[in-house]
Amino acid sequence: SRDTQRVFTTAQPGLSRGSGGTCSSPFVCKMARLWPLLAVTLTVLALSASTVHARIHHLELKAEMRRYFIVSSFGLIQGGNITLQTSDLIANDLTTRVGFTIHRSSAESTDYILEQRSEADCIFSSLLDNTTVRLPLDLDTGEFEDPIDQMDGLSLNISSLVEDKTTWQQAFLEVTNFESENIYTIAFHICGPIGAAVDLNMRLVEVNPGDYLGAGLANLPQVLFAMSVVYFLATCMWIRVIFLNRHSPHLHKIHYLMLLLVITKTLSLLFHGVDYYYIKVEGAQEEGWAVTYYIMQISKGVLLFITILLIGAGFGFIKHVLSKREKQLFVVVLSLQVVANVAMIVVEETSEGTAVRTTWRTIGLLVDLLCCGAILFPVVWSMRHLREASSIDGKAAISLQKLQLFRRFYIMVLAYIYSTRIIVYLIESTIPFRYEWVATLLDELITLLFYCVTAYMFSPLPDNEYLQVPQEDEEESIPMNEIVTTSGVADGLRNTRTGATTENPNQSRAETSIDDGIRKKKRVSVDD
Repeated sequence: SRDTQRVFTTAQPGLSRGSGGTCSSPFVCKMARLWPLLAVTLTVLALSASTVHARIHHLELKAEMRRYFIVSSFGLIQGGNITLQTSDLIANDLTTRVGFTIHRSSAESTDYILEQRSEADCIFSSLLDNTTVRLPLDLDTGEFEDPIDQMDGLSLNISSLVEDKTTWQQAFLEVTNFESENIYTIAFHICGPIGAAVDLNMRLVEVNPGDYLGAGLANLPQVLFAMSVVYFLATCMWIRVIFLNRHSPHLHKIHYLMLLLVITKTLSLLFHGVDYYYIKVEGAQEEGWAVTYYIMQISKGVLLFITILLIGAGFGFIKHVLSKREKQLFVVVLSLQVVANVAMIVVEETSEGTAVRTTWRTIGLLVDLLCCGAILFPVVWSMRHLREASSIDGKAAISLQKLQLFRRFYIMVLAYIYSTRIIVYLIESTIPFRYEWVATLLDELITLLFYCVTAYMFSPLPDNEYLQVPQEDEEESIPMNEIVTTSGVADGLRNTRTGATTENPNQSRAETSIDDGIRKKKRVSVDD
């Protein structure tokens, strides 16, 4: 693998400014401050990331104390091979054994963790089945010892080579028959008491006939390209809806934000497909396409959460001002999105076996779940407000109609989160290794369905049920049939229903009759 330096350049978007050169609102200022933070963080992160070229890994261990970790997993088909190289092995006095294991299937690779009961347990002295091959390293010379066990359908050759005055110990593994095709997982082990540590340089190249992607990911570039075309068609349809309703009073700024979201989603899928194409052909990312994909992916994630938050708060549809609590929630969610995107880039840009990758992967999952939970709060607040408003006389019908619509959106967001975060993961963990790409396809189809249903619910069409909800307070509006004018004929007359009193009941009834007649006549006139 060749060493490269990743340089991320992120342009700072212009701030919305009013007269005097200041932000148009404090909320806009807070939102704008997040972008420089994101740009600086990504740049520092990219410059300090470990070198990894997709299926060509270079991992450097320094004072490594983890007793067990997975280096890589790869779906091998007949003729596929893995080349494992090591150099510069240094172990401290507490280390008793060091080496690798090759497991056929991902389930087998995790059994060792569950079976460990004491510090004395070492996989190189345990009895295993024929689905695991053990490759111990000599602590003095750093060379591979004779492999322990053999695996049917997997050939193994051990050799050494000198490159740039560095001696590399090499193990070459190849799948020789169709029955042995599976996911092969390489794990690294350190045996010894607490405090055992090693230094080691490691290189790993995984390749199948014709491409560097695993058997389950070979179709992933085509899937991503196809979904980008589908999203492009959806973008054209939404542009048509906006154009046909460009003069409609129901067209709001959030509809343009939804358009921007679909555009970034389309570009994100396109650049992701290009990135995987170069990995498939060359085994390495093309730096320019990878950076472009990261920018589009980050923009898509931020726009998605902003759109859901604004729709959940009813901004642009039933109100035009966000409350202080909603603005604070916006800042919190977008800050979490910065952390989630940083975690995503760390996971993408570091080797699978590094400790920092495991840490950031966990952080990313937790932060993503927090964001998914936080975006539900505006919907819950709106539902509670409408439930309280439905008990007020004169507002029950309209408030209940609003409440029903918010409940639909709430259920839809919950279904989207549950499907993309849990169901897709379960499917990915259970389907055969050749069909790993199906999980990505299912995730994109669920997201497309969520986008389409949201666009249908909040489209700027004149007959949209949601947009027909009155935006002004009903108590402030005065029905036309209640407008009453007065004339000189009724001057001096009082109506007992308004709280006035009179000494003569007959006179009071006469005044009331005259007053009612005048009002009725004037109402007919106004209605006409």
